Amino acid sequence: MKHIRAAVLLTTLVTSGAAVVHLAQAQDVPTRARDNGAVVAFAQAHPASTKYSFVRLDGPARTAVLDEHARLVAMFTDGARTAVLSGQSRTFADPQRTSAVVTTSNWVRLAPQPWKAGAEKEAWFRPWLDQELTDRSPDVLAVATQYVTFAHFADGADYSDFLGITVRGVKPRKDHFGDVDSAGYVRLVYGYRLGFPIGDGGLPRTPQEMPKAPLGAAIADNAVGSPQTRFLAQPGDLLLFSTDGSKGAVDHVGIYLGVDDAGQQRFIASRGTPDGPSFGDSSGRSVLDDDGPYAAGLWGIRRL
Repeated sequence: MKHIRAAVLLTTLVTSGAAVVHLAQAQDVPTRARDNGAVVAFAQAHPASTKYSFVRLDGPARTAVLDEHARLVAMFTDGARTAVLSGQSRTFADPQRTSAVVTTSNWVRLAPQPWKAGAEKEAWFRPWLDQELTDRSPDVLAVATQYVTFAHFADGADYSDFLGITVRGVKPRKDHFGDVDSAGYVRLVYGYRLGFPIGDGGLPRTPQEMPKAPLGAAIADNAVGSPQTRFLAQPGDLLLFSTDGSKGAVDHVGIYLGVDDAGQQRFIASRGTPDGPSFGDSSGRSVLDDDGPYAAGLWGIRRL
């Protein structure tokens, strides 16, 4: 099976990660996305604005960007590089594991530097915003869902094992080619694919290290047992979980996608069941608002 998985992996990477991203006209959109991990775009974004207004918000401190019609264009959080932009609507699906789909017009991009109050006046901001609002290359959410069809789970498997590459002198384990654990998956998506720092000063190797790592903005900490915490999550956030029942020990990490078609908050993560990255319902539903282990074990939120 390993050589079959390797062939699929290499084929997908050679096609620049776009094998499961499909754009369609409105009349071509299926009721459910037909392809595993498909992203189906079916509505055009609002045209770019020539004039923006900026509103400061609290809890956490952030800046909302509005166009001339008072429509929300983007959201930037102080201390974080991830920005949520308004764009073309897409539907994300994981049909082998769940009938739920996530349809959203949110696009998550990494800004060149962490946000701070007044950053809209800096020279980098407007050219970057104008470019990103029209960019249709895979963003954080699209990249994250590209691995639901062929990546597999193995405890202790990092992105270097998955890719079969040597990183900082450490050789990959051949028996874990195509495999990745929860932290390795986050490092694969945010680090290897999208350029967020990995290792010292960036994404650490294990979920246990993430609470103390310098990962942008800490939106919530030690929140197990606090159901209101889930309302603080925005697409692209890292969700830290304590799934073993210990309120003090983080043992799992995922990426928040958004609200699904049943109105539930859904995330994607790599875990043993269903064997790899998924936002499905095997071995605990991948939602933050039921009575399952992940909803009950939400420990904290990091916005990179």
